[in-house]
Amino acid sequence: MVMRYGKSLYRTNDTYTVHAFENREDWLKGRQDLNGIGGSDASAALGMNPWRTNLELWEIKTGKHNAPDISDNDRVWYGTEAEQYLRRLFQLKHAAEYEIQYMPDVILQNNEHPEFLYSPDGLIHTVDGKNGILEIKTTTIMKSYDREKWFDKRTREKKLPENYYIQVLHGLNVTGFSFVDLFAELTYPSGTSELITCHIERDEVEGDLKYIEVGLQDFWRYVKDNREPALLLPAL
Repeated sequence: MVMRYGKSLYRTNDTYTVHAFENREDWLKGRQDLNGIGGSDASAALGMNPWRTNLELWEIKTGKHNAPDISDNDRVWYGTEAEQYLRRLFQLKHAAEYEIQYMPDVILQNNEHPEFLYSPDGLIHTVDGKNGILEIKTTTIMKSYDREKWFDKRTREKKLPENYYIQVLHGLNVTGFSFVDLFAELTYPSGTSELITCHIERDEVEGDLKYIEVGLQDFWRYVKDNREPALLLPAL
């Protein structure tokens, strides 16, 4: 963790509780024991994840099925290995304005909604005293449709795929922080890649934050009551 001018954001406070683990194996067990909605779960719970439905997530959270182990997937492995280098690069790019703090194998748990969990790729403290989240992604762009998830076809402005958008806004709900920066490496079949940063200010997405908060609470009631929810599928 780098500390220059801000206090540690990896401390339990009025908004969230910090759960720190010795290693990734303990972190995985801790995530199971806490059994809440993590960042990667949020879009599935709302029926907006291309790889997992809300019903599949409900079956995992109620113990009817185990989450599949994807740790040996080449893309997952690459993303895990690349994260530390991308975080360092992001820090170098923003050295004058940001302090990037990072602690591995940590889960943040919201105090008001204990089922809301988040494991950030970094926490940000700015020179003017604001706090934010750093999320790092690596993805492969195989066709134009994949790229359109990241860039508006009409305006060509950067945007986030819906599942990542929900993930980082869930992080804002857990922490109460002011903004999020998602730093992504997009890799193309030619072997070339590009780096992009998507910045989201909390006060610009208050309506979406509330929508996600309420939607996840509704999903969790189905988990607690062991009632099967209606199947939700993402729009094409």
